[in-house]
Amino acid sequence: MEKDNFHIPVLSHEAVSFLLYKRHGDLTIVDGTLGGGGYTNLICENTGGNCKVISIDKDLEAIEHSGNKLKRFSNRITYINGNFGEIKEILGQLKIKNIFGLVLDLGLSSYQLESEEGFSFMKNTGLDMRAYKKDELTASEILNTFSRKELSEIFESYGDIGNARRLTEAITERRKIRKFKTTFDLTELIKDEYKISRKNETDFLAKIFQALRIRVNNELENLEKVLNDSLDLLEIGGRIVIVSYHSLEDRIVKNFFKENSKNFKAGDNPFFEERTVPKLKILTKKPVTPSAEEIIQNSRSRSAKLRAAERV
Repeated sequence: MEKDNFHIPVLSHEAVSFLLYKRHGDLTIVDGTLGGGGYTNLICENTGGNCKVISIDKDLEAIEHSGNKLKRFSNRITYINGNFGEIKEILGQLKIKNIFGLVLDLGLSSYQLESEEGFSFMKNTGLDMRAYKKDELTASEILNTFSRKELSEIFESYGDIGNARRLTEAITERRKIRKFKTTFDLTELIKDEYKISRKNETDFLAKIFQALRIRVNNELENLEKVLNDSLDLLEIGGRIVIVSYHSLEDRIVKNFFKENSKNFKAGDNPFFEERTVPKLKILTKKPVTPSAEEIIQNSRSRSAKLRAAERV
């Protein structure tokens, strides 16, 4: 695909505005989802030479693309092929104890959707879905080996699929005859099993592929881990900005910010709450969403929600 269309960053100016709200001495900022380099580029453009950016991505293609695109900032950017869920370990290896900001764009890149195996049900590719190729579990392995109970839990929890049992039964019966190897193996099963309209079929497939992708990449667990680690890593006044694209992610971010901004928490006495010192100040009472103009320019941005908080 065209390299300029590797990934169109969503709410990038809003995200960077939250991050760089004041000038500071030596800044270290982590872009946990490098993608096409949109956030990293804006951070570098709006800071001086003392700002260092640690740019992490699971995808080596993203790192290669952004490295070429951002050559003029090469002395300020450290590229890491890794998982943002391991941010504490990554920064520890770099001998970095604290950071001023963290930004995460939790959406799939255009490159992943259009060029990598398993992410899109519109193309017949291998059922891989691994964003980080060092991981072992693939979508085909899930479909071919997981128990009925495990499959139902994945589709119910991560895809919000009603009557997941029917889908699970269809999958387990089909794999007795033929293993799932490609995306079309799965889409053909859905077309055979469910007689639904084209639009409903597309929506249904999107939920199924989302559920498998979340499980393959442990997306929600990695999000929870990076959120918890951010409390130790962010210096006072440092900020965390997250752009999410579906309700499961947004709910995790919203609840984490809410829980860690409380002045009181439940204690041993059910009738009284204990005073506690908040760790975060929420900066977005309501999530920031894309403008109509941005949605027109990038239709994939329509479900995006930005939330931001400051370490206190």
